[in-house]
Amino acid sequence: MDKTQQNLTNLTLVTGLTPQQEQAAMLLASGESVTEVADKVNVNRATIYIWQQKINFQCFFNQQCQIIQDNIRNGLCGLYADALQAVRSSLQSKNEALRLKAAMYVIGKVEMIDVSRQDPEAEIRKACTSIEEAGWDLLKPYEIFDKDKYNELMKENGLM
Repeated sequence: MDKTQQNLTNLTLVTGLTPQQEQAAMLLASGESVTEVADKVNVNRATIYIWQQKINFQCFFNQQCQIIQDNIRNGLCGLYADALQAVRSSLQSKNEALRLKAAMYVIGKVEMIDVSRQDPEAEIRKACTSIEEAGWDLLKPYEIFDKDKYNELMKENGLM
């Protein structure tokens, strides 16, 4: 079997990438340079650049970046209590500018986290509603609610 056929048989069903391509995407997402990644997965740098042009590679890379972002966000939430304690204790510091800067940074980061999605039923309803453009006979756009999809999602999420 030639090398091309062998590579095609090693594609994962979920991503359509070879394990080598998946590893390359994960390494790139974790901050490795193209040169470092090429060395680690034993390919030429040009191969990495070719892979980066593929849509499925880009999507997998983006998924890895999302995982990293989620971990950072979770870590920040976990540090919030410690940061508050450090801020509380640093309030005794003589360096007022440093105290204020640290406090504002931590509080600002935590406040930026979107926690608006707290009502699963409302989120499912939103996911099952689409807005259609108005036709000649209507003055404004109208909503279409997919009741079957709504019921299915409610059941999947244990809400029915």
